[in-house]
Amino acid sequence: MPRRRVSTIAAAPAEPVPQVLAMAPAAGLAERAAEAIVLGVASGALQPGQRLVEVELARLLQMSRVPLREALKILEAQGIVESTPHRGTHIATFDEARIDEICEARLALEKIAMRGAMAAYRREPPLLARLDRIMAAMERAASHLEWIEISRADLDFHREICRASGNAIVQKLWDALARHVLIVFGKEIRSERDAKAIVAQHKRLRDILAAGRLDALDDELDQHIHRLQRRKGRAR
Repeated sequence: MPRRRVSTIAAAPAEPVPQVLAMAPAAGLAERAAEAIVLGVASGALQPGQRLVEVELARLLQMSRVPLREALKILEAQGIVESTPHRGTHIATFDEARIDEICEARLALEKIAMRGAMAAYRREPPLLARLDRIMAAMERAASHLEWIEISRADLDFHREICRASGNAIVQKLWDALARHVLIVFGKEIRSERDAKAIVAQHKRLRDILAAGRLDALDDELDQHIHRLQRRKGRAR
């Protein structure tokens, strides 16, 4: 009797198996697929450590295997997935040690971005309107507890600060790191109070940048980025 084939693209326990993985707008089919896989991990539809089988993933993404393979190469280069001989491709494990590394890298990168952006906002205050528009979207998502949209607005807020800094290298590094950060966001235990707190944290950062308060920046940024560790009692 032939063996029954078992799917290796199972969703998280107690979650329905997705029929497709939603693809966010992005430049290029491979990049769109990469973003969809990251969103799948962040939402729990795909699990850290899970093996990715190309034929099944292509079906979920509703695309051919050629751009999918390119997407997996992109994510492997960024450390989101790992390929091992004779074991295939797996989503990386986002354990506590990995989360600590992501937060430390993010803190170092954003300190550079924030200082550059602060100077830009002092020179051109109208640039702050871009942050305000993002915060308005964050508040709308928070009012409905739409966590993926809150997370996207969170990343857009910090991406805009990197853009405002004028540092092209920081912008490129942030774009790669942002995918790790989105997955970390998905591991947070969240409530209505958390949604309000996230909006308030970003408002404080915005106001510090607008006022040019360099003395308050480092402490606020540390509190902001290490919030997940602090909630688990692992603050540094």
